[in-house]
Amino acid sequence: MSRDYQRKINNRYKLPRAIYHQTLWIIRDYERIKRQLENILNCSNSNSDINSYIQTNRVGNPVLNEVIKRDKYFNYVKIIEESLNVIPTEYQKGVWDNVTKYKAYPLDADRSTYGRYKSKFIHEVAERFDLI
Repeated sequence: MSRDYQRKINNRYKLPRAIYHQTLWIIRDYERIKRQLENILNCSNSNSDINSYIQTNRVGNPVLNEVIKRDKYFNYVKIIEESLNVIPTEYQKGVWDNVTKYKAYPLDADRSTYGRYKSKFIHEVAERFDLI
């Protein structure tokens, strides 16, 4: 696994170290959140079981809780996908694979070009999640 490196030279998208790492892990959690959202939308999670709707002495509304969770996950996925669209299409896969799968950048462009777009993408996600 490679080190999480933030460019320092000529990086107008430089973030504080803690915000940078927090944003990276938000992006890396995308696949899990997307699966959770699909489970909620398909009603294939454990809350669709009839036993969860049996009257208990607990206070709560399981349907409302699912709606709130679905909305939160939907916004999460939407923010990441919209942020990725800020960078040109031909660089999206290389940047995405580098951030989420630790893969090296493709050889179709210079490493600094990919690094610049990666910084822009991470900065955009941090902005949209109100971390900066």
